[in-house]
This record gives sequence, C-alpha cells and structure tokens, in this order.
Amino acid sequence: MRPTKFIKALILLAFCGAVAGCNFRFQASSQTQGSGDSPVVLAMTDTPPANVTILSAQVTLTGATLNPGNVPLLSGATTLELTRLQTDVAYLGTTLVKAGSYTSLTLTFANPTLTFENDSGAVFTGAVCSGTICTLSPVAINLSTTITLPTITVSKTAGAGLLTDVNLNALLSASLGADFKNGTTVSTFTPAGAGAPLVGAEDVVGQVTLIDMTHNTFSFQNAMGVFSLAVNSFTTFPNLPAGTCPTSSLSCVKIGQILSVDIGIGSDGTAFARTVLLEDADSSDAEVEGIVTALNPGASQFTMIPLSESMAITGLAVGSAATVHYTGTTPFDVDFVQADGIQVPTTGFQFSGAAELMLGQQVQVRRNPSSSGTSITADRVRLRSSRITGTIQSIGSSLIQLSGLPSIFSSHSAAQIQVQTFFQTIITGTATSFTTLGVGKTLSVRGPLFPNAGTTTVVASKVLQH
Repeated sequence: MRPTKFIKALILLAFCGAVAGCNFRFQASSQTQGSGDSPVVLAMTDTPPANVTILSAQVTLTGATLNPGNVPLLSGATTLELTRLQTDVAYLGTTLVKAGSYTSLTLTFANPTLTFENDSGAVFTGAVCSGTICTLSPVAINLSTTITLPTITVSKTAGAGLLTDVNLNALLSASLGADFKNGTTVSTFTPAGAGAPLVGAEDVVGQVTLIDMTHNTFSFQNAMGVFSLAVNSFTTFPNLPAGTCPTSSLSCVKIGQILSVDIGIGSDGTAFARTVLLEDADSSDAEVEGIVTALNPGASQFTMIPLSESMAITGLAVGSAATVHYTGTTPFDVDFVQADGIQVPTTGFQFSGAAELMLGQQVQVRRNPSSSGTSITADRVRLRSSRITGTIQSIGSSLIQLSGLPSIFSSHSAAQIQVQTFFQTIITGTATSFTTLGVGKTLSVRGPLFPNAGTTTVVASKVLQH
C-alpha cells in the first residue's frame, strides 16, 4: 500500500473554564476563563491504502484520558466523519482539568465504518458493495491505545497541546481490519504558539436554533450535533443580504437560517464564529453535502455519498449512497465565498449545469421536502470544496500538477489534477510558502473542482504539504 495522506481531523479539548459537552455526537460550547488551568489541545491526522478511495470514514471516540490521575477529556461519546478533514479541523469541546504533569494519553474508539471506492480488485470480507462502492465495518484488532507522552505540564500560566496522528496505512490491514494501537501516535505542541496546528473547524453547515443577543452568542445544529458559539470582534459576516440590517452583525442572524460557519478558538478556550456565511434564508429544504460517485445524465440523476446534512434526515444516513434527481431547470451554481472567508477566483471556470459534474467532486444539494430517504429531488446543486490528496508531480509559477490520485479519479476520470493557487491560498504543513513546496511530496488540497474541458482543475483555497 502506497502511503497517501488523506484525513486531517482536529479534536480540540481545551481546559480553561467550566465543563463543556461533547454530548452524543458533537457539541462545541463557548467557555469563560475559570480560576485555574490552561488550554490543552488534542488533534488527529491520517493516511489511507492505495487503490481504495475512502469516501466516508466514521468512528466514535468514546474516551480520551490523561494520566496519571485518570483525567477524562470527554463528557460523552463523539462520532466523527473524517474524510473532509484531510485539510480541515474539527472542534469538539472544552473541559477543565487540575494543574499538574501528565505522561500518557489513552484513547478509546468504537464503531469504525468505511464507505469506499474499491478499484483494487480485492474482495473485502464483510463489505457490502454496489459496483465498486462498498461499505464496511472493519474488524477491530485494537480499539484502545495508551500512548506515552513527553511529560506535559498544565498550570494557571501554561497549557499544552497533543497532536494525535491516526495513520490509516498503519491502522488498516490489507483486508481493512482496524488496529488503533498500531496506527496512532501523539506529538506535543504549544497552543497558540509558533507551529501550532490551526485550531477550529471550517465550513460547518447547519440551521440556527438559538440567538442570545445579551451574551452575543448563537447556536446552530446539523445531523452531527449542536454548536454554541460566541460572536466577537474577529467574527465576519461576508454575505448577509444588504438592506436586511444596518451593519453585518449577530443582529442579522435569524432563527431557521442555514449557515456555513468557520469556528475558531480563543486563547481562553472559547469557541467563536470566525466567518458566518448565509446558505439559505430558511430551513424548509435541508442541505446535503457529499461526494459524487456516479453519473447518469440520461436519467437526469447522479449518485453521491453524503458527508454532512444540515439536519437529521429520516432514511438518509451520512456515509450511505443517495440518488440525486435534477431537471433542466435545476439551478447549478458556484456562488463561492470559501472557508476561511476567502473569495475564490473562479472566473473562467464553469459549473452551470449537469455537464460540469464529475466523479470525486464535492457538491451541496438543496433537498426538496418531497424527497424520500436516499432519493433526493434537488432544488439546487452547488459546487463546494473537494478535498484531494496526491503527489506533487511538477510546480509552475502558480500551478501544481498532482498525480498519484485516489482511484475515484485515476481509475475513471483524471490521472492528473491541476491545482490553481492564488495570492490568498493558505499554504501549511511542512511548507510555509509556495516556494517551499517540493516535487514528490504528498499534498492535500481544498477547493472547488472543475472538469475544465479535460484539464481537471482545483482552485485551491488551501494546500497542506505532508
């Protein structure tokens, strides 16, 4: 199996106030600084097998414990959908621990599930397949691991960070069995210090359920959980409708709106909204975002694997296959204000109809209420950011050529992908600038993906060199 960086999941557990929740699946809670301790951050990253494109990967983190002292870092089990996180991060919650020194971390996982494109020719025991798209609950060899740490000290004046690397190439066997003990390592960093991972979550879509103008906070939720966020001087509202309120602020946010929010973490551990984008004025139609896995233009439909839903939808699970139906009048658009508040320059690229659909694209479908289960009637199809990992083949003045792509591209539509960067493209990982990118390095990119008349192109808002 050729190592290919694939997923980057950040689990933030900042210790700085009162106990916060990760109730059921996901709950991000705003915190106030308490009488004691400093933030500690826990993060994850990983790698998948060759010729198997992981379309959806879910796992439940049931425990995270610091020792000595058996200090729990989770208030409840938390389920993660990981595939979009090869470039992004995901905030989980904040809790309080006593000041002291810690030497090990125990992580416990449950219920790993995979949806993948299998072009390897191998037969995976227990997999349920429709063509080359398969779902599998990996047989777990080890679901728990205890990792020895360099001694970290938490005090009133000093915090610590833990970067957990979940390497799918080490974790998954050739038969896709899962060994979290073999596939997990941890390194340390200083929160908010030089070289610290970007903390937060990009482009989280959900519907507004609560607004608290007194405390300048709001809550929104989606199929994965509830997010309670502060609004502060760093919060921006790039696309709220002009004329609906005098200034872009929390006063423009309304119950029932569907928003896309970038989440940040303050130095005191408080979760806040960095960028608030309006997706829809109301939640009468749910938004379903996923990866295109099959095209059937003759029947005016395509198949996608949902990765996120703006609300829980009966009969439509994240990671399951859904059939999307469109008509000649269904709007297709690329109205792009990207994660991180970056306006992606898409002039010259088209996504105006079904002819611009391709395998591996990530799209968002506005689901008509007449839809049922895995059959979705589309009121709109919007191009979103794909997350793609490959090997740098060449580097030009602003272009990168990627090869060694996941099989959903290399076996079907694109042996290479062109990555178009621009002056606001975020460059991170082992590279700090465009000139420090290296041929032969593994690169994860995020941005809208266009067929582009045979020159398949990602306009990259972010590149991460591994």
